[in-house]
Amino acid sequence: MAGPVSFIVVFGLLIFVHELGHLVAAKAAGVAVEEFGFGYPPRLARLGTWGGTDITLNWIPFGGFVRMHEDDPDVPGGLAGRGRLVRALVLSAGALMNLLLAIVLFSVLFVVGALTPVERPGAGIYVVAPNSPAEAAGLQPGDNLLSIAGETINSVDQAVALIQANLGKPVEVIVSRNGAALAPVQVTPRVDPPPNQGALGVSLDLPLERQSYPVYEAVPMGVQTTWRVVQGLYYALRAAVAGQAPFTLSGPVGIYQHTAQAARSGIEQLIELTGMLSVNLFVLNLLPLPALDGGRLIFVLLEWVRGGRRIPPNKEGLVHMVGMMLLIALMVAVTFADISRLIG
Repeated sequence: MAGPVSFIVVFGLLIFVHELGHLVAAKAAGVAVEEFGFGYPPRLARLGTWGGTDITLNWIPFGGFVRMHEDDPDVPGGLAGRGRLVRALVLSAGALMNLLLAIVLFSVLFVVGALTPVERPGAGIYVVAPNSPAEAAGLQPGDNLLSIAGETINSVDQAVALIQANLGKPVEVIVSRNGAALAPVQVTPRVDPPPNQGALGVSLDLPLERQSYPVYEAVPMGVQTTWRVVQGLYYALRAAVAGQAPFTLSGPVGIYQHTAQAARSGIEQLIELTGMLSVNLFVLNLLPLPALDGGRLIFVLLEWVRGGRRIPPNKEGLVHMVGMMLLIALMVAVTFADISRLIG
């Protein structure tokens, strides 16, 4: 799948599923929904109408929204006029749909066959960097190194040592793919590779085997995998807040690069990346920041803590409006940084 097509499919799926969660939950609760939008205004086109809800395409391609009067409780049929439980369920439905999507995607991977590390002699290729000698030679994630320079590979350390011993020199490499040995290829390890890339441009670890599971086993494994990704993201955020690790954020350009690379590696890698991004969207949308679902849930929580007394709608609306402006500015800055890294 080409890079632009894979990006449109992945990004569109994540947004659609998230906003669909809000839409379905709102309609199920009898909340009036005015607009179901892809991207942020100004409006580009109205795609149609469903149940009194305008479906629109907007100019700023950084997300999506469901318009349902979230701030003013005096608007008839609006979300703001409903009870705390209904508001909390509708606000969290989008993130929960992303969590469910991740479980489905990871479960599908285990059904069709997931590449699984196995404890045996050898070395598996987990990542192939773009524009690297490995990519030029046709090596792919999921391949297993069989030999380098005529020597059978028994461990990752041995593979790394052989690569380092042949820097700048053409070397014959044999890999297996899906259990079958491929024809030898010539690769020249780089003497001075780019930052965060090795001489060949690969990431090596235990050998990989494709293992498939029945649905009744795959679904629990999909749930476990999703939970591990949630935990990993939580620990990464906690470390970033504590100043123990750098915090990196990718915008549409960065996501495009990742999806294009995953699409080149195969449909399994693209499905896995989509599951990872869906978990990221689940966690980030529940952060207690204005304009995000988590920020709106904070106001519902404050109302409960204050014994049912709400923050004045004009003040809450102002907070979310400022938060939205800052969010758009952040996305513009992140996109600029992504483009700068790409040019660099």
